[in-house]
Amino acid sequence: MDNEKKEGLVGVTVIAEKNIGTYTNENGVWSLLLLEGTHQITFSYIGWVDTTISILAESDNPIGLIVALKQKENTLNEIVVGANRYSRPLSEQTVSMNIIRSEELQNKNLQSAAEALDQVPGITVIDGQAGIRGGSGYAFGAGSRVMIVLDDQPLLTADRNDVKWSFIPMENIEQIEIVKGASSVQYGSAALNGIVNVHTAFPTLSPETKLSLFTTRYDGSIPANRIIAGDKNPFSAGGYFLHKRKIGRSDFVFDAYGHQSQSWLQGEFDKRIRTHLKYRYRLNDRVQFGINATGLFQHTSQFFFWSDDSIGAYHPLNGTSTLVELKELFTTIDPYLNIFTKGGAKNSIHLRYYHTNQIYGGLWQPVTNLFSGDYFYQKHFSSWMLSGGTSGNIYFFKDDGLGGLHIGNFGAAFFQLEKKWGNLRVEGGARYELFRLDTITDQSKPVGRLGIQYTMPKKLFLRASFGQGFRFPSPAERFVTYSLGDIYIYPNPTLLPESGWSAEIGARKQIEKKKIKAYVDGAFYMMKYKNMMEFTFGQWGETIDPLFGLGFKSININQARILGFEIEIGGKTSINKVKWVFDCGYTYSHPIDINKAILIDSLLMEIKEKTNINPNYTTKETIDSLSKLKILNYRFQHLLKFDSDFEWKNFSIGGTGRHYSRIDNIDFYFNIFIPGINHYRNTHLNGDWVFDLRFSYQTTFGKIALLSNNLLNSYYSIRIGKPDAPRNFTLQYSFNF
Repeated sequence: MDNEKKEGLVGVTVIAEKNIGTYTNENGVWSLLLLEGTHQITFSYIGWVDTTISILAESDNPIGLIVALKQKENTLNEIVVGANRYSRPLSEQTVSMNIIRSEELQNKNLQSAAEALDQVPGITVIDGQAGIRGGSGYAFGAGSRVMIVLDDQPLLTADRNDVKWSFIPMENIEQIEIVKGASSVQYGSAALNGIVNVHTAFPTLSPETKLSLFTTRYDGSIPANRIIAGDKNPFSAGGYFLHKRKIGRSDFVFDAYGHQSQSWLQGEFDKRIRTHLKYRYRLNDRVQFGINATGLFQHTSQFFFWSDDSIGAYHPLNGTSTLVELKELFTTIDPYLNIFTKGGAKNSIHLRYYHTNQIYGGLWQPVTNLFSGDYFYQKHFSSWMLSGGTSGNIYFFKDDGLGGLHIGNFGAAFFQLEKKWGNLRVEGGARYELFRLDTITDQSKPVGRLGIQYTMPKKLFLRASFGQGFRFPSPAERFVTYSLGDIYIYPNPTLLPESGWSAEIGARKQIEKKKIKAYVDGAFYMMKYKNMMEFTFGQWGETIDPLFGLGFKSININQARILGFEIEIGGKTSINKVKWVFDCGYTYSHPIDINKAILIDSLLMEIKEKTNINPNYTTKETIDSLSKLKILNYRFQHLLKFDSDFEWKNFSIGGTGRHYSRIDNIDFYFNIFIPGINHYRNTHLNGDWVFDLRFSYQTTFGKIALLSNNLLNSYYSIRIGKPDAPRNFTLQYSFNF
């Protein structure tokens, strides 16, 4: 347990002689079977002082111990679940990972997990579509290559396989972990591009109650040439209440959240109320069970395209025809059971009921119901670790926009082995899935993963990984029939599943001096996809259809490849009572359509030959423009993000910076039919910088913070045709009691 908090520590390494060892479970409980005699047992945990004790083991005389570990001062305490579904220090992971802690969410007043992910190097979220290192573009909210897991349960909808970001209870987040790279072995087909693992918090020994309120104003920050008479004044306000406590063997958590906003985008608004409940009962040290439940009601209007990039930038194209108003209700009920055997094995069963519906007038449609179950087993055998399990679901939904009533189910089995030889650790596993939607049945190829991690002297950690993935098309990608003004989206019932793999080699160096704890992390990565699904513009309808059948449809790109590298630097120090925390990351990705690249390379070769004959045949700018056509649509090749915080006594000041390079390629439809797109792109050739600034002061009556996002009032658009927020100011008050 922790020496100060007196709480169990999960994932502590417990090692006796001859590498006989184990890890502590979720309650901090551990057990070892030893021969008679005296033994030295060492307890190791990143961020805590290593502790060694001596015991005398006697036959038929179990020894009970309570070991208190002392936390190191000024450490980078980073324990994560990662792609393995069990806890391990971040430095020992075989794939690149990032962590978002609860303090960062509170300090930046981040109201959704999508906003939080946008703070992480190498990640973009475009209209709810998460992409890691260029692995995803923009798909109109249908399908996800990134698996979202909330408290060990996947959180993708049955009909669209998308993420309802506002459903995640941000007020009780303990930690958000982002795994970069294919992790389908443990988490399934939607983890083709990575995992976002969200952990909500349980109560500590002392009861905790928290209240937080905020209000945001955009007054005076919108350029005058974009204000039209009758515009609604944008604002945002909200808050939450959270209470956590232990009563005997029971753990209770209850939180409620409310939010209302009038967007800077005219016609777009958001009203939502969310409640979240956690309950856990610890029958004894080996058995615990509980239930989590979340409910959300929201009334929103979504803005899709501007009228133009100047006066009409904050006004919808063709009036309300490109606004979508929704009333939605989401509910999850998640019972679970954890059993730890005397031999140190963990058996975990999670069940879920996930209900979503939309309300149009008196109709409740579309409506979806998903029932899922997951069994997970984990056992430590000396230097081996075995884990695996099964998962499955059954779902049914009715949506006239997706062709009416659909029924489907899914099943999978997976396993993973881990072996340690001294400083070398190897992980390997495989997964197999079956899928059915109505009369369509399919099965995945067996997918596998292999990871290697080696610990060198002076806290240098080397890693390499290879992971395969397989993703089934969502029902929305196959059957959607939808119109948005003059924009039509066509179905593709013959859409094929996509498969791929992700590989990387990386290193992490931890620096621990007297006054500074820091790290440097770098990785080279490569992803390759077959039958990659992308929303693409073309003539998918008949000539008698609107716009002669032109519109969007999800199609299979035969092959795609993404190469790149990423480097991050971060740490914390304390100088003359001033605490400084910093983090910076740069990501370069080169995502190409391989089939298109073959044609363009052939054309460039022909141009080069003709240029050798006639030096004036073409220009370097033309060649560069042709080369960029190989890049996949809606990708940023360069992403730079940094964050810094200073704290002195009760004061703190922090800032964030982000740079997005220009998106090289978009569907040419936008240039033709959406006014101002071409002009905007031509005037943002060097990308965009965005800076945020925040101040806070801790009083005996709570914490008061002032935040300014987009401090320099940059006019930018991450998703083409939809401008991001201008400069705004937020006043936040939070109080713990």
